[in-house]
Amino acid sequence: MARQLRVEFRGALYHVLSRGNERNPIFKNDSDRQLFVKTLEESAELAGVEVIAYVLMDNHYHMIIGTPNSNLSHFMGHFGLTYTVRFNKRHGRSGHLFQGRFKAVLIEEDPYLMVLSRYIHLNPTRTKGLVDTRAEEKWRYLKRYPWSTLPGYIDERKKLNWIRYEKVMNYFRGEKRSSRAAYKSYVMEGLKSTLSNPFDEVKSQTLLGSEEFVEKIRNYFDRGEKIRELPALRSLKKVLTIEEVLTEVANYFCIGRERLISKRGKEFRQIAMEMAYRHTGSSQEKIGKAFGVDYSTVSQNRGRLGVRLKEDRKLLGSFKGISDQLINLSNRKI
Repeated sequence: MARQLRVEFRGALYHVLSRGNERNPIFKNDSDRQLFVKTLEESAELAGVEVIAYVLMDNHYHMIIGTPNSNLSHFMGHFGLTYTVRFNKRHGRSGHLFQGRFKAVLIEEDPYLMVLSRYIHLNPTRTKGLVDTRAEEKWRYLKRYPWSTLPGYIDERKKLNWIRYEKVMNYFRGEKRSSRAAYKSYVMEGLKSTLSNPFDEVKSQTLLGSEEFVEKIRNYFDRGEKIRELPALRSLKKVLTIEEVLTEVANYFCIGRERLISKRGKEFRQIAMEMAYRHTGSSQEKIGKAFGVDYSTVSQNRGRLGVRLKEDRKLLGSFKGISDQLINLSNRKI
C-alpha cells in the first residue's frame, strides 16, 4: 500500500489518529495515560505546534493539531518515539507500540474545526457499553472522563494552559450565553441526535474541506507551484532569517540587540533562541553562531526556557505574543 501523502504547510490544521500495533492497547493504566499527556505537552512545546483537542481511548487516540511552523511529521516522529520509549521502559518491553505511521487529515478550518472537536470529544460514548444508553447518562460519563480535553472546554477550573481552546471557542463568542455554555449545548446536541461521520467526506484519504479547498490543494501538487488564493500555501517555503527574529524579539521587549544576545539577556535571550529555532528553520548550530555560543548552549537554554514557561504565566503570555507576531511578519513577507 502506498504511503499516505503528507500535505504540510505553515498554519495547516490536522486531525491525527494513531492505533496500537495489531490494535493492542497503548495504555495499560492511568499512569500510562498521564505519561502520554505529559509527553504530548513536552513535544508540542518543543516543536511549537498547537494542540487544540485530544481524546485517549484504550487502543488509539485522536488529536486536532495546528502547525504554525509546517512541521507535523517532525513533531509526530518525536512524540511517537518518545512515548514508545517511555512506555517500553516502564513495562519492560521492546518493539513497536503503534501500528505503522500515524494518519493525518488536512482540515479546512471553517467549518470543520468545530465539527471535529465535537466528534472526537464524543468518542468515549461510542464504546459498546454506552452506545445504547440515554443522552443524559452519556453526558454524565463524558463530564467525568479525564482523558479528553472536553473538561477544559466546559469548566474553567479544568483548563490546561497548553491547550489552545480559543481556536474552537472563538466560534461561540457573541452568543447570549457564555461560550462555555454554548459549547456544552453544542456537544449535548450531538448526544441527542445521530451525527453524520465527518470523515465520510474525506477526499483522497488526506483532505477534509469544501470542494474549493480540495481543488486548491490538488492544483498545488499537480502544478508544483504556489497558489495565490491560499496564503498558507504561499508560505510553504517562506521562513524568517535569524536576524529578523532577533530584531522582532528585541523590539517586542524594548531592549537592545546586544543585550538580547548576551548572557545579561537571560529569559529574553532564551526566548530569542527558541523563536529562531521555531521560525527560521535553522539548526541549533547555526543559531549558536549568531549568539556566539555552541549548539549545546542553545539546546540547554531552550530546555531551561521550557521549564520556566510552565511556572511563569506572564512569561508564557509574552512567549505566545512574540510567536504570533513572528507568524504575522512571515505572512506579510509573502
